[in-house]
Amino acid sequence: MKTRVSQDTEAVPSSLRRSLRELHHGLAALTFAYGLLIAGCALASAQQGANESPSEDEYTVKLSALPEYSQGKYGTGHTTQILDVPFRGDWSATDRLELSLTIPYVWMRGRGDVTLVGGRAVAQRHVVARHPGQVTTEDGLGDILAEVDYTLLEDKGFVPDLTPFVEIKFPTAASSRGLGTGKFDEKIGTYVTKKVVEHWTIHLDLSYTFVGSPSGTSLRNFFDWSVGLSYDVTPSFRLSGYVEGATAISHGQQNPLDLRLVGEYKLAEHIRLTAGGSAGLSNGSPAFTATAGIEFRF
Repeated sequence: MKTRVSQDTEAVPSSLRRSLRELHHGLAALTFAYGLLIAGCALASAQQGANESPSEDEYTVKLSALPEYSQGKYGTGHTTQILDVPFRGDWSATDRLELSLTIPYVWMRGRGDVTLVGGRAVAQRHVVARHPGQVTTEDGLGDILAEVDYTLLEDKGFVPDLTPFVEIKFPTAASSRGLGTGKFDEKIGTYVTKKVVEHWTIHLDLSYTFVGSPSGTSLRNFFDWSVGLSYDVTPSFRLSGYVEGATAISHGQQNPLDLRLVGEYKLAEHIRLTAGGSAGLSNGSPAFTATAGIEFRF
């Protein structure tokens, strides 16, 4: 009997066993993320009566939609247009713990020679062996993101605000249409902010992404960084400028590098508007992006 079980196991295709392992890992990650969300909600409910009234920059729930249009060639001979509309919800479970969930809608128009990997457009030849064809339009659900942030240090004196985070990308986008890879990604990183003088704040974001590679590809893990400076023009209006970059996801692709400008306006106590854009400085980046959106804080 033992010998027969062993033979049946050997008969199972390796691709099926691999798929079952990935499904198991994905369900474990999803369970972990939702467990943290439920724990955060419970903590927030328990502390609701004990917490002081929040300041105008604090919130319990934040809901936002920040569409971004981008256009570029990404090292190919054809232009690809992408519209990413992320619907994001943030929950401040405690003064230090925050959980967020992002559900994006993605629209992409091009010749099928670009795939979205880790939120970035990559030339198709680096991802799957698929040849570009006529101009087509693809759209649908993008990859869902779950993130957990925890503030270790707060901005006081010479100490900056230091907030490490963990993010899991769930492969909900259609990989057959170039909207994703069909694999899980995991990201770890930190947000660092420091108010240097009355109206000026420095921003530094660092992260490292473990990329899930589809069968037959050799995508590389990549490092992201962003350095920025913001100025509070008025109590309701802030201007920020950033230099953003990353290491290439695949061999032969240029390292992405961008310049970004963002304006934020506090329209009302609970409503904020955001608009901005970026210019690409390498073939690994879009030629330009334009973004505008709205945020509700409660």
